[in-house]
Amino acid sequence: MTTGIDLILMDHERVNELFASFEETGDATYVGQILDSLVAHDDAEQAALYPLAGHVLGDVSMIARAAAAHSLVKQQIDLIRSLEGSPLTVAVKQLQQLVSAHVKEEETKLLPALAEKATAAQLEGLAARIEQAKQRVG
Repeated sequence: MTTGIDLILMDHERVNELFASFEETGDATYVGQILDSLVAHDDAEQAALYPLAGHVLGDVSMIARAAAAHSLVKQQIDLIRSLEGSPLTVAVKQLQQLVSAHVKEEETKLLPALAEKATAAQLEGLAARIEQAKQRVG
């Protein structure tokens, strides 16, 4: 059974692949895919992952760091939507750095802690809530 943690990790991998494709080709259509993926992922984490992690782990500072990272990513997304050409490429690289730092924190701290402390039912429920949140985004 796919857990919510599996879905989060798959999202991380997909976004990394999209960044690599943009870097390799310079094709701006990848930027749209990156932004759409990040918006859907953000919505899913805010609606499902962080409430569960807060409940199970009780680590307020970890959740606050994640929220701050999401805020920086959202600001960069807003900036990117207004750019083209060389400034767009630079801004996408900055976005990639922000996302990479956040992913590293999640994958080395939050997700392993959640995997250790959450029940199988909680992790399956997380998967369902993530899928629901993504459907709302589109």
